[in-house]
Parts: sequence; structure tokens; C-alpha cells
Amino acid sequence: MPAKDLTLDDIFPADRVLDVQITVADKDWDTIRYQSRDFFSALHESRKVAPPEAPYTYVDASVTIDGVLFSNVGLRKKGFLGSLSTTRPSLKIKLNHTDKDAGIEGLTNLTLNNNQQDISLMSQFMGYALFNAAGSPAPRCAYAKVTVNGVNLGVYSHVETVRKSFLRRAFGTDDGTLYEGPYVDFYEGWLGSFEHKTGKEAPGREKIQQLIEVLKGDSKNIEGAIGELVDLDAFYTFWAMEGLLGFWDGYSGNSNNFFIYLNPETDKFHFLPWGADSLYVKRSKLEHHNNARAPISVKTRGLLAHKLYQQKSIRERYAKTMIGILKNRWNEAALLAEIDRMDAMVEPHLVDAQRFFGDKDKGKSYSRTLALQETRRFIRERRADIMEEIADGMPEWRAVPDEPFVTREDDWSKRQEKDPGNDIWSAAAFGNIKAMKRHLAKGVAINAQDSTFGGTALSSAALFGHTKIVALLLEAGADVNARNRDGGTPLHSAAFLGQYEAAKLLLENGAEINIRNGDGGTPLDATEVDWETTVFIAGLLKIRVEKEKIEAGRAKVVELLHQHGSER
Repeated sequence: MPAKDLTLDDIFPADRVLDVQITVADKDWDTIRYQSRDFFSALHESRKVAPPEAPYTYVDASVTIDGVLFSNVGLRKKGFLGSLSTTRPSLKIKLNHTDKDAGIEGLTNLTLNNNQQDISLMSQFMGYALFNAAGSPAPRCAYAKVTVNGVNLGVYSHVETVRKSFLRRAFGTDDGTLYEGPYVDFYEGWLGSFEHKTGKEAPGREKIQQLIEVLKGDSKNIEGAIGELVDLDAFYTFWAMEGLLGFWDGYSGNSNNFFIYLNPETDKFHFLPWGADSLYVKRSKLEHHNNARAPISVKTRGLLAHKLYQQKSIRERYAKTMIGILKNRWNEAALLAEIDRMDAMVEPHLVDAQRFFGDKDKGKSYSRTLALQETRRFIRERRADIMEEIADGMPEWRAVPDEPFVTREDDWSKRQEKDPGNDIWSAAAFGNIKAMKRHLAKGVAINAQDSTFGGTALSSAALFGHTKIVALLLEAGADVNARNRDGGTPLHSAAFLGQYEAAKLLLENGAEINIRNGDGGTPLDATEVDWETTVFIAGLLKIRVEKEKIEAGRAKVVELLHQHGSER
């Protein structure tokens, strides 16, 4: 069919997998797929004033969608931190890159997510559909088999881009102001952090500032004050849906992955979900923020949610909203049947990277099967889990959320950039053998912990995979089981990032196989840290990580640990 006849319904089917074929110059493909976000830049404190500059650039390409050709489109990589990949990158396609009139019923940008965090492939497709069914506007989602220059990259989630065509569908008007919230919130000093997408800036910023001022206080009439700025009926549904679906990385769970739209017809903000690739989780995967006592039926890390939840009447209203959704929209049998239908539909199009952790030929974990089992269990148990918790009313939860995390260039970072080897720990981190020999010759305290991160030089070398430094330190008398501030050892560090050669060398030199850190975790446990936490910790240490490489390395380390008698 002619491109002009392709409709939005055509590109968001629920009963088939789209065929998306991209052609791009090899050099341009290599350019964009290796582009990456720097953790420190992405989360730098300057983002409170203005969003960080996008690190991704468009290149010329062409795309065919189910046989319909779009020539001269723009192609770029997308992703924040946890979904980055060089082999199967998430992608943005700009249909009107050169032809400003190009598009599909007003949609000019296509979003293709690699499902790196949505292992089951059910989170986005079913999650957004459930938001929409509950009356909380959300993007449409379809599956797409993506091929680049003839190479099959597997099944991607094709998510409706939140722009004017979406706003017209959801609200009947696109004249309002739209902002994206990538790990930001309504705190004093954060006005500039919201990314303006469309509409008039001045009224939108003014409303955001008004909401910031309201949330600074603790008025008993805070619901009324917020209700002047936010459509609360819509927000309660949005909030309850995030809680029901276990959306730990959304607005209420992590001040992340959301849009706000200032609807000109109500002059109030509406919240919209985004980045819903990590649903169906009973408790947050962000272990450094996780609290086993926190409610599972509601999330209150978003400042707006926290302030509202402190009022008993609001907790009652939230419970009523949740119970209504469970009664009218949460049909376990239908949801489980939908999983089976979707699984059968996408299975023939998957690539091995979407099925296995590590090396499939060596019998490593069949990851997608496990993820599907966990999703099914979540759906079967969710109603009972929530109703048990709220049977006597919503639980009180007073924990005050922190502002979104920001990075700052501390003295340690500046010293390392100026002289990557000025002390024993930086020499270990940078693999600077010459500097390490110099420090050892001076008789430094070889097992001392650095003042910033609390790690020993041997742990640092093992973490970064600098095997020659590991050998040098061991030869110089470093304690192979020396503790870091968190109680971990060099073997924990090597296992965490899948540094096989370093782990092998440590074991050959007497590393204790079942030694436990301060949290009771063994080196084997360190290989199972979830990807989001891995990215966060690696980012703090300025280590760039690639999921496929980490998984493959960890699989080898697991095999090594088992060979040496590792236990839980």
C-alpha cells in the first residue's frame, strides 16, 4: 500500500508482529550504536536547572514497515542507562527527517525499545493496555521484528511516541503543554529539570512552579491545593495503576518515566506513564532504595504521591480506586490467556539474546521462561497480596522520599582525571602498572580502604578486570580476602562484573569461596545482582557496562565458583 495510506491502526496491531526493516550505511550504524550516555553527565546536578544535552545524533536511513517504504528518515539510538546496548540498541525513527510532511496520521517519530529490561516482553504491551483500559491515557504498543542491514535484532516493543497525535487521541486536543519527567520531581530548585516537548512554555513552567510551592508545605488542605493544579481524579487512577502493576520505576515508585500534560480544557496537569518495561515486580528492584517494610499496594517515592498519602481521607480514596480497578479491570484468567497468546505470537521471531543469559550452548539459564513464570505468578497472586494488605485500611507509610539522585564532581574524580594513578586505588582502577609499582616501592598500606568508596586496591583491580594489577598486588603480599567497607572481598568484586580471569586468579591464590559480605551475600550472590542496580553502582564508579558482556562474564564466573564448591 502507499505510505500515505498507512494508518496508526496498521502500525499498532494486537494480532501480529510488525516487520520493520532498516537500511543504513554501515559507518553510520556503527556511529550511533556505540554512542552512549555518561552516567555522571546524565545525572549531574546541573540537570536541576536544565535537562542534559542529548548524546545521540540522527543519521540518514530508510525504513520499510510491513512492506511500506519510508525513504530518507532519521535514525538514532535511544535509552537512558539500564536499556543501553551496542548490539541491539533501542531506536528512534524520525519519519519527517527530510520531508517535513512525512508521517502516519500525524505521528512523525517511531519508538522501538529493545526489551533489554522487559525480558518477558509482556511489561510494555500488556501494561500500557491496562492503563488505557482503566481510563488512564497511555501509549499504544505493538511488537516489531527489527532488521538492520539484513541482520535480525529480534523482537522490539513499538511504543507510541507521546507527542501531538497521542494528545489528540487521549485528550481531544494537542494545544496544551507537554513535559517529560526523566528521574525528576517537584522539589524546590528543580523547575528547569522537566523536559519541554510541545506547547507554550510560560504557562507550563508557571504551573510547575506553583505545584512545587504547594508541595513544600504540609497543609491539611493539601489535597485541595494540589487539586487546583492537578486533575486528581485522573491522578488517583494513574497512581493506583502504578501500584497495582508494581511499576517500581515510574513516577510514584522512583520519580521517573512519566509525562505531565497541561490540558488546556481543564488548566490542570495529567500524568502519563512511560518507560513501562519493568512492571509486575512485587518489590522494588532498586535494592539501595528497597525497604522490605514498605507497602506493596502503593508507592510513595514520588513527592506528590507522598504528600497526598499522608492524609487518611486520601488513603481511603486511593483504596477505593484500587479496589474498583481490581473489580472491573483485573481479570486473572484473561490476563494469563493474553500472556499465552502473546508468547505464541512473538516466540518464532526472538533471537537467542532474548532467550538466554550467557552461553546457550553451555546450558545457561533460560531467562525468558523464568521471566514469564514470574509474570504469571505476579498476576495470579496480586489481588490476594493487595487485599490482604489493605483489608483493614491502607497501611500508614511516613518515610520521606529523597530528592532524585544527582552526581557531583568531587575532589577524588578531579584528581583521577588529572593523574590516573596518584594513589594506590586509582592505579588499581586505571590499570596503571607503572604507578602501582611506584606506590608499592614506597611501602604503602596495601590492604587499606580508600576514603571515597571504601574498597581495597585489590578489590578495585578485580572489579575493573585488571588481571596484571591483581597479580602484582598478590605477589606484593595483598590479603586476597581483605574486606571492603561493605564487608565484600576482591572475589565479590570480580564476580559482580563477571571478571572471570580476575576471579580465577583470586581463587588460585586462596580466596574464600563462600565468604559473606556485610549483607550476608556470597560471591555467587554477587553474580545475581539485578541489572538496574548493576548500572547504578557501575555508574557511580564511572565504569561503562554492556549487559551482554556482563551476563556472559557472570555465567563463566558462576561455572568457576561451582567448580570450587560455592554454596548459598
